[in-house]
Amino acid sequence: MAQTVNDVADLMSDKTRHPKSNFQVPTAVRYFFTVLVLGLLVLILIMGAKALRDAPPAAIHVNHQGLTVTEYRALQHVMNQQKVSSFFTSDLQALRDITTSLAWVDQVSISRDWQRGIVVTALPKQAVANFGTERLVDAKGNVFVPADSRDLTQEQFATLQGDMTQAPVIMQQLQQVNDWYAPLGLQVEDIILSPRMTWLIRFDNGLRIIVDNENTAQKLLNLSQLLGNQLNNRRDEIQSVDLRYKNGFTIAWNIATPQDSTTKNETLTTETPL
Repeated sequence: MAQTVNDVADLMSDKTRHPKSNFQVPTAVRYFFTVLVLGLLVLILIMGAKALRDAPPAAIHVNHQGLTVTEYRALQHVMNQQKVSSFFTSDLQALRDITTSLAWVDQVSISRDWQRGIVVTALPKQAVANFGTERLVDAKGNVFVPADSRDLTQEQFATLQGDMTQAPVIMQQLQQVNDWYAPLGLQVEDIILSPRMTWLIRFDNGLRIIVDNENTAQKLLNLSQLLGNQLNNRRDEIQSVDLRYKNGFTIAWNIATPQDSTTKNETLTTETPL
């Protein structure tokens, strides 16, 4: 009997310590708060979009580093003509495409900067030769018109001529010929590729070479070796060399003969096996 009384007392004590709660949030209230939170999120998004739409146009800052004064002004002029949106919504790829469309631009970087706005950094092509009289060409064979017309026809550069689509081929040939003939103290001044794929090369000492498009490299290399060996003592007497033969070439010589107390240059042509 005593045990039973104790059990009932313990049970009542447990119920007292752990009262059962029947309170629940009404479904309508939960629905209301859910709709309220979603509405606030939508309102925030709408206000953010409106703020971006109404934001003033972003400033475009042209980085002057690596550019001449003329190049900087030319790029700044182009950027001033562009219509840009806000700092966050401006199309950087469109600006990059516009900048790279400038013939003299080699590399472009467009970035966002909190202080300066949209920063445009461009590097110009580096000319290594003239291409005709109205263009320049870089080491990759890219033909371009410089930002400053005063940079055209650089006297220290060799002049390339031919079809613009062949510019990389002509540039490669120029570099190769200069490498082969450098030990002879010769450097190309003019190199022409005709529509019939015939090469005409003139060196800084006046020597001229004409060669066809058949085994061109081998013929030019062989001639450089001959000029450095068998023909070394007579190099200054050579006016031009025609390499358009399978088994040899012809040499036009400058022969000075006295005539009426003056010196007259005559050209003699001889055929030499290759």
